[in-house]
Amino acid sequence: MTSKEIFAEFYPIIVDENIILRQVKPEQDCEKYFEIYSDADAMKYYLGYGKPPANLEQVKKIIQNQINAFEKYREYNWTIADRNTDEVLGRILLSDFQNNNTAANIGYFLDRKYWNKGIMTACTEAVVKFGFEQLKLERIFTSVEPNNIASQRVLEKNGFTKEGHLRHCFPLNNGLHDCVIYGKLYTD
Repeated sequence: MTSKEIFAEFYPIIVDENIILRQVKPEQDCEKYFEIYSDADAMKYYLGYGKPPANLEQVKKIIQNQINAFEKYREYNWTIADRNTDEVLGRILLSDFQNNNTAANIGYFLDRKYWNKGIMTACTEAVVKFGFEQLKLERIFTSVEPNNIASQRVLEKNGFTKEGHLRHCFPLNNGLHDCVIYGKLYTD
């Protein structure tokens, strides 16, 4: 698929009776994203994260960059939200589209209050299914900091294969860390 076809329309995804993956709502979601971004534990392993935003204006810029990335055919970002209250629980995205849009990177984070409830496992399953069925991806991959055991479990529960270990390649908390590479093919 071409980038224009992939990003022609934003598709929300109903994960289950409680969770929806929807487009970000800048004004409504800003304060909740600020809360999550300000939680060092929730963001501890998020790629490229350096320090929490200082104020809501910085979060508004992050959200606008998220919207711009979709409009410029670079990232497919979903806000993870409660279907009943519409509260923001986290974020999941496909980015770094490669090989003529047949491969993409998956990334995610979740508000700490919702850890260990199966939410991210279910959201990852839904995005992987969307990537393979709707976007016709052949491969979905990601890199994970080796100490992020919870994220590795999410990937393994979703059929991802550990493909390797790279040294000093993961920008995190103002430094470079090792990373573990995971991948899943549509044939897996």
